[in-house]
Amino acid sequence: MHYRILSFVFFALISVGALSAQESDTIAYFDPNQVFVVEDDSVEMAKIAAWQQVAGQWEYDKPYVHADGSSFVGKLGKPIAKSKLKKGLDKAFKKLKIKKRWNSMVLTADGEWELRMLGMPLKGKYVYDPAQEQLTLKWNGIPLTSHVHRDGNKLYIAFDTDRLLMFMHLISGLSHSETLKSLSFLSQNFRNVKVGFEMKAAKN
Repeated sequence: MHYRILSFVFFALISVGALSAQESDTIAYFDPNQVFVVEDDSVEMAKIAAWQQVAGQWEYDKPYVHADGSSFVGKLGKPIAKSKLKKGLDKAFKKLKIKKRWNSMVLTADGEWELRMLGMPLKGKYVYDPAQEQLTLKWNGIPLTSHVHRDGNKLYIAFDTDRLLMFMHLISGLSHSETLKSLSFLSQNFRNVKVGFEMKAAKN
């Protein structure tokens, strides 16, 4: 009788030990720290991969117009309307002396941007969303969101008109009123249209 009781206790202890070991292995396998470390690494790698799509040193080439819809076209065809808008932008950019004032724009592979201009450069962080084709430049707590896409050694970046005015004010070094006066034609109702810059990779 005592032998049977001892055998049962011994078997119970072994079973509990095995379950505890199994539970310990399970807890270790699902260790939140390990899971989150892997997840954080994956997110970080995804960010770096996205940043590399737009990373580089870019120089202004010419105006760029991105039209999502046709509401701004009116009686003109979209190519003609975009051409007229580009001519207006080109005239304004020359008046603001963008090519002389703005040397280049640098986007690093670790999420930092720098506008290299005559005088003190501007710096900040950026966020790039390839799925939405959005690039958000962060400067002094102010986000400047733009549409962006890359095609080989070309980078196209376009803003809503109000954001473009802010960006042009930054890179021109001129007063807001001077910038606004040069781009006053943008006060027209250009719905579903973003305007900005066609940029080319800088030659090293």
